[in-house]
Amino acid sequence: MLKSLANSFTGLRAHQQALDVTAHNIANINTVAFKEKQLSFAQLPGKTLEQRRLPVAGEPQSPRLCDRGVALAAAVSLSENGSLAFTGRGLDLAIAGEGYFRVVRPEGTYAYTRAGNFLLDAEGKVVTPKGDRLDFFPALQLRAGSINFSAIQITPSGEIWASIAEEAGGNFGVDTVKVGEIPLYRFTNPQGLYHIGDNLFLPSEASGPPLEGRPKEAGFGEIKAGFLERANVDLGRQMVALISAQRGLQASARAAVTAEELWALTLNVRA
Repeated sequence: MLKSLANSFTGLRAHQQALDVTAHNIANINTVAFKEKQLSFAQLPGKTLEQRRLPVAGEPQSPRLCDRGVALAAAVSLSENGSLAFTGRGLDLAIAGEGYFRVVRPEGTYAYTRAGNFLLDAEGKVVTPKGDRLDFFPALQLRAGSINFSAIQITPSGEIWASIAEEAGGNFGVDTVKVGEIPLYRFTNPQGLYHIGDNLFLPSEASGPPLEGRPKEAGFGEIKAGFLERANVDLGRQMVALISAQRGLQASARAAVTAEELWALTLNVRA
């Protein structure tokens, strides 16, 4: 009975974790470029009856195992892209295809994201809502405040065009010039990226190092200005997962109660 209680506990824990992940997916259904997490379970390695010092009758051809329950083996992000939603904002960027934007975090380290809901900070830099700066290649040296980002244009190939205030012969004029290019980055195994929150990812040994490239070239997607990528969460699939996890949790709890009742009966046996 004690083993039944232990096995039931592993089921309670695994299905509670499944409920947590499913609730996390549903809660982020409107998060820009959110990637749905999918679960997989695994049977815990068993021990032979001899290891547990239990009696064994005869000489079985294969070791008789005493199972130990279940565990959540992995929760990996679904790599398929979400649909694109038109916003009309020039600094809303979506990647149609493969690739990630690179941003510079406040401490100077790099992170990667597909969420392109960028803004302008007080210094006129293109940043994420949390203040991480979009990393791009500048095409020319510009003085502070010379770029009019209200008229910025970003092409599908990642070129940034903006209106520049210039002075010539005592006269001021405005010219539209290329001020930079936005590169994209991809990974051999995107599901191996380490998620750190705020729609940001870091490379890991499982994902491989980032591979840099230009949009629309060498397998990279194109940049769609004025669009945002939706979450790829399938609400119908999540409701099925929610019901399945709930039923598994209830069944594990029922098994634990039954094992406890049998244990109580055993302790109360009178000769």
